[in-house]
Amino acid sequence: MTNIRPEIKTIVFFISYFVLALLGEKASPSGVCTPGLGFLLFLLAIPISIIYSLIRFFKYHKTENKQYLNSVFIISGIWVLLFIFLSFNNS
Repeated sequence: MTNIRPEIKTIVFFISYFVLALLGEKASPSGVCTPGLGFLLFLLAIPISIIYSLIRFFKYHKTENKQYLNSVFIISGIWVLLFIFLSFNNS
């Protein structure tokens, strides 16, 4: 697993994480006053993304490997796409 590029690891991690959050929402749906498993996983994705980005950014400065910086851009792009999807979904 160490021979896989960091960008691919990032994409696979976040796709599997958000699929897990969607499955968690289907298994334990959110109510009016009670958040479900999917909602809690979605909220937990914010600090996970920040920590993951910081780790990749520090690895980039340590090794000067451009792949780690690309991972940070991918994480930012995922959040932008998610924001656009959710804003159009509410309309």
